[in-house]
Amino acid sequence: MIIVGHRGVAGRFPENTLASIQEAVTLGLDWVEVDVQPTLDNHLVVCHDHTVDRCSNGSGRVDELTLDELKTYDFGSWFNSSHNNEEILTLPELLSIAKSHNLSLNIEVKIDHHDPSKVCDLVQEVIVQSDVSLDKLIFSSFDHEVVRQLRIRLPQARLGVLSERLKSADKALLREVAAFSCNLNYKSVTQRQIAQLKKEGYQVWCYTVNNPNSLRYKHGLDAIFSDYPERFL
Repeated sequence: MIIVGHRGVAGRFPENTLASIQEAVTLGLDWVEVDVQPTLDNHLVVCHDHTVDRCSNGSGRVDELTLDELKTYDFGSWFNSSHNNEEILTLPELLSIAKSHNLSLNIEVKIDHHDPSKVCDLVQEVIVQSDVSLDKLIFSSFDHEVVRQLRIRLPQARLGVLSERLKSADKALLREVAAFSCNLNYKSVTQRQIAQLKKEGYQVWCYTVNNPNSLRYKHGLDAIFSDYPERFL
């Protein structure tokens, strides 16, 4: 079973930052999950929330701030003072870091009121311009149209359908885009669903698992996402 560092090692480091990614490397992890979304000036940055209020010393929506503005904010000190001056990462910066450490990435594409096509255009542009192998990446999203648009733009990419609870629409999308994986909340997925998904050829990746005892009755998972990956090593 693959242990994926959730937003790096988010339990002990400021999420989605260089420090958090580097800790995953130090732990010897092969996989990290991150979140990306667009800025006002159409750069893709690594950030989970659609505002920067929780995880930085700034405020406002990511898509209402330019990259230069976002780069002035500290994305580490909110976590603790030993991580002052953590800059927000761009997707190209992250891909470069991942390549230098032979790290694979699950890239979750986040939107709320954004145009899925335009955001996926940005993803495609970054991936094409990078020299990172698609074999080192999985793209996932809760938004079904994002997954569809990613399949059109990156036909060879591995795609994950993200859902809190497996629904008929999720199953249909898995088939439609020939998904690689179904990424589900471990609290809601059943053993029967795991077995059926695997029988149909999909990997099953579950989030966010922080207690090893939570897996006692979840057999056959291909990967888990954890804020504390060291607990599973």
